[in-house]
Amino acid sequence: MLVQTNIGIIDANPSTTAGVIDIMAQLHRYVPQDSTTGHVLETIAAHGDVGAVVRMVDAKRARSCDVTSVHRLDGLEPVPPEFHHRGVMLQVSHLQFTNSIR
Repeated sequence: MLVQTNIGIIDANPSTTAGVIDIMAQLHRYVPQDSTTGHVLETIAAHGDVGAVVRMVDAKRARSCDVTSVHRLDGLEPVPPEFHHRGVMLQVSHLQFTNSIR
């Protein structure tokens, strides 16, 4: 069942890794978790533009060595919007095509 929740305003700087970690930690509270073990039951897509997705990936890398899945932010999966994804795929295929001609 889809439930919409207003999470309010998160007071963190989204242009820094530390700020993105704070934002993702706040969002991670809404990820379904096992109440006894704390393990993530289901991942949730965290949408953002290409820059935001890069910062989210950097934030997850910064937390990758933590002990629990909550601290590693395992429940959030950074996902670029479809039009950004298509643009990146076009760039990659163009580079592969032009490099293969040379």
